Amino acid sequence: MAGELLDQGRLGPSVGSELPLPLRRPCLMKADDKCSAAGSILTEADAQQLRDTGFVVIDGFLSDSLAATLRSEAVELATAGRMPQHRFQFGASQFAKPHIFEADLHDEVMQEALPEFANLLFDDSLAKCLELLLPDLGLEIGPRTKSLKLQRNCGRGGCFPAHYDNAGRPSRRAVTCVVYLNPDWRQGDGGELVLHPFLRKEVVVAPAMGRAALFRSDRILHSVRPAVAERFCFTIWLDSSDINRDSDCNLTAKHLSTDPLSVASLMQSPASLIACMEGAEGCEEMLQEHRQHVQSQQTHPQLGPFIKHLRHLKSET
Repeated sequence: MAGELLDQGRLGPSVGSELPLPLRRPCLMKADDKCSAAGSILTEADAQQLRDTGFVVIDGFLSDSLAATLRSEAVELATAGRMPQHRFQFGASQFAKPHIFEADLHDEVMQEALPEFANLLFDDSLAKCLELLLPDLGLEIGPRTKSLKLQRNCGRGGCFPAHYDNAGRPSRRAVTCVVYLNPDWRQGDGGELVLHPFLRKEVVVAPAMGRAALFRSDRILHSVRPAVAERFCFTIWLDSSDINRDSDCNLTAKHLSTDPLSVASLMQSPASLIACMEGAEGCEEMLQEHRQHVQSQQTHPQLGPFIKHLRHLKSET
């Protein structure tokens, strides 16, 4: 897969830094334009890149001590066999995602088993920090307006196909924050996050310890490459009161000419879906649904030629 490999540092104009900030520290702007949030550090440059490009990648997002504590909790839960297998809804049925296990921190059992992760769920400083730096996002505050899941990829080829974290109503997700907990990750282990910015080069993010990728949940198509080594991460999704409005969801010629993100997924081949689900229950049904959907859009008298034009533009990036 072609793309820019992000191996270290921030992606963008800001300079990476790591400060040992404690949990539950108030989100305050400082003289050096930094905002502390749940043991992490964000800068105005980070926020500007998130606003302008839809994503930002930050090394040293967590202090070393916090990252190590979170990883220890994750490994202990996985070793005890207490992390449920990831399941997802497709149509009227639920299917298991091969080799992927997840703990939802809205589950009180998981909160008791993972107290440091529970602290992150109830800590609002990340949302407050982003709200301070990017008020136009309209982020909501409080544990009911966010989700947090710990994920284990057991390293037998587990991956995710290209998708949006917010593909439309009723989802209210606005910002996705993925944080990696893999101190021994090496090139070749797989499990990289691949961001697919619209009509731009792919960005490949190695899942190294303490690295975070923040991106717009409704605007950045992304996938995860097959992992051949065990991989841990956790994801925080922040909700907004100003997302999936009628003006966002009603597809018109004007929207397609100015913000054609809604058709970006139609430009993707089914290869990532096959890599994720091949041989698993539900794979054929999903491939059939994908092909039918793509076919219906490609044969649409107005949308079809537009998609063809976008494919041509994409091939030139």
